[in-house]
Amino acid sequence: MSKAQLTYKMIIIGDSNVGKTSLFKKITSEKFENNIISTIGIDKRTLYITINTQEGVKDVEIQLFDTAGEEKFRSISISYFRGSNGLLVMYDITKSDTFQNLSDWLENINSSLGNNDDYLAILLGNKLDLVEEDKNKREVEEQDAQEFCQINKMFWGGECSVKDINIDKLKNMFKSFIEEIYKKVGSNIKKEDSLKVKKNEKSNKKKCC
Repeated sequence: MSKAQLTYKMIIIGDSNVGKTSLFKKITSEKFENNIISTIGIDKRTLYITINTQEGVKDVEIQLFDTAGEEKFRSISISYFRGSNGLLVMYDITKSDTFQNLSDWLENINSSLGNNDDYLAILLGNKLDLVEEDKNKREVEEQDAQEFCQINKMFWGGECSVKDINIDKLKNMFKSFIEEIYKKVGSNIKKEDSLKVKKNEKSNKKKCC
């Protein structure tokens, strides 16, 4: 795809070890990688998706950012919130603290972006495979997550296993996310924010040793 009709900036955020980098790499490289080292700062790749809208089919370029979840790197991640059209917020359904910490992430989002119509926050629960193996590992009920979305005006992305999900199913899931973003923000992208995305091409991609 050479020319996209729209360019969206989308950031994956959440606590460390909830599966952000695994999702980031699987959707962009079409394979699941084991033993992934935690992200330091920001990693970025470009993803092209064709979506269906009321105006017809549109080609979308996604500037996708993976962020560090560790507390010491959080300020770096927050600095990239500005200009975001979509925020994919992840938690681990087997670790209640990653769900409880969502309030802090939303506070950071609101302080950086404000409560407006320029972006859509999407919530996704990961590591469903662990619960399917042992139901006792579940620490966050899906209903609680859905209620959290209703209260905080987020889009519920559902529960999944980034490890096990078929790449075509993952792409369709991502497509639905982008279509929801389009419904919310359309082509309401400020020129300066679009330029900022382009300038972030050389973002920090170092990994810890």
